Amino acid sequence: MVDVFISYSRENKARVADIAAAVAAAGYDVWWDAELPPHRSYGDVITEKIGNAKAAIVVWSQASAQSEWVRAEADVARNQKKLVQTAIDDVMPPLPFNQIQFADLRDWRGEADHGGWRKVLMSLEDLCGREAVTASTAPVARAPSPSPPVDRQPSPAPQKSSFLPWALLGLAAIAVALLTWKLMQPAPAAPIAEQADKGVVSDTAKAQGSSGDAPAVENGPAEAFTLAAVIDDPDGFTNIRAGQSTQSAIVGKVLEGEKFLTYRQSGPWWRVRKADGTAGYMFRKYIRLVEGGTTDNSTSLPDGPMPTGIGGSGVVIPDSSERLLAPADIANFGLLELRVARNEIFARHGFRFKDARLRAHFSQFDWYRPSTDTVQLSAVEKANVALLKSAEAAVQ
Repeated sequence: MVDVFISYSRENKARVADIAAAVAAAGYDVWWDAELPPHRSYGDVITEKIGNAKAAIVVWSQASAQSEWVRAEADVARNQKKLVQTAIDDVMPPLPFNQIQFADLRDWRGEADHGGWRKVLMSLEDLCGREAVTASTAPVARAPSPSPPVDRQPSPAPQKSSFLPWALLGLAAIAVALLTWKLMQPAPAAPIAEQADKGVVSDTAKAQGSSGDAPAVENGPAEAFTLAAVIDDPDGFTNIRAGQSTQSAIVGKVLEGEKFLTYRQSGPWWRVRKADGTAGYMFRKYIRLVEGGTTDNSTSLPDGPMPTGIGGSGVVIPDSSERLLAPADIANFGLLELRVARNEIFARHGFRFKDARLRAHFSQFDWYRPSTDTVQLSAVEKANVALLKSAEAAVQ
């Protein structure tokens, strides 16, 4: 069984090779073109490969949008709820796939922080059930492309290609690189449980104890930055680094008095996140947790009229459960707006709020139907909750 199946048009083979290489570098097993057994039909093999994959990336382009084979493969993936759509041309996915979100990779050249690529990795993490390997921001090296490419038409007797030896060499090189990378990394931090608390549904940090009890809510790929902190550094600032070493590149800095988010971790380096979305590692001894962290209580909502949302719906950000938000999306929000926007993610799942103002606010809208005290968030929702919480810490 592979993790990811890639559907594409042969005219886009070179570009798809970059995508396949990046997916493999992120730690996923990829099938995007392989030697077909001579006794099997193309359609049977493709159906089997999609069925065995955990996720199916469809690469839409002007050519693939016209391909019956690509549309058929996308339809199989959609029916199996494993479809991840991307676009590398100025083209909308054909009907009915234009009703589903897709990641725009037209200007992606292998950057790890590209918005469209982050959406792809978020979907893969959700569907494959594990995090992507952290990659560098340098453009990815192109994976060896199959030669000759598999024809997108059924053939009674496909000819044996020379792809397999080259693919094995490419995969071997990737495997060696990944093994080297993993051996150089320190032990991972203890996982953090994300759950709703008794106020405005913040993410209560709960490091796993020695008893090995499972967290109340299943961990996801998105980190639960749940504790507010400031720096305690005589220099008046502390650097945020890309890795757990003073030799790692500096990706940002925190000034004295500036709030940021973190969570309880093991080891001398902790992951932190600023309100502008900058994330990286900071030396633990310079981090001072703010009393109470970011845990809200029943009196923590700021004064003021509750936002009515888009068109009076009570929803501040309608697509926050489907789209990965960026700091620019919430740059003009006040504290009350940020907290309601965060809570509405939980409200969509029927969370029963203990806070009277929140309960009264959401209960006036037909779409809110309280039914549960715990919710399971998707990877996108967890990331958006973390971003909103980070912004709240910055304006408090």
